[in-house]
Amino acid sequence: MIKEKLIRLRNKVIYKFGVHFPYSKVRARGIRALGWKCGKNVYFPEDLIIAQNFVHNRGELEIGNNVSIGPRCTLLLVAHPNFSAIRPLLKDKPSKIVIGDNAWLGAGVIVMPGVTIEKNAIVGAGAVVTKDVPEGTIVAGVPAKVIKTLDI
Repeated sequence: MIKEKLIRLRNKVIYKFGVHFPYSKVRARGIRALGWKCGKNVYFPEDLIIAQNFVHNRGELEIGNNVSIGPRCTLLLVAHPNFSAIRPLLKDKPSKIVIGDNAWLGAGVIVMPGVTIEKNAIVGAGAVVTKDVPEGTIVAGVPAKVIKTLDI
């Protein structure tokens, strides 16, 4: 019990001060310190939201190289109804979000659990990504749909 509380506290401190630090390279180190993968030359803003549990069933996050994530984006690694009466009916299902090399997420993008955004993909501002995004495509909308394929 005490060990879990210490792990929770450690992860919350790293998330609060590491992932939301004013300097992007320190934010990338915070992501790595939480046990997730983060490539080189990754930019994400200090207001990035990573919805996760701080101890159990945390989910996995993998961010490739040269990725740019816009302001106020949300990555949902775990989603559950908290203390609702329906929580016992549902199992927490940790998931993995993968963002491939050279991907670009516009402002306000929401990435649902279990989604892979492949390399060289662009996600338009405000999109809700519910399914995998193929390599070299532009997606936008709610839910996100392919609007163009890039010649890369």
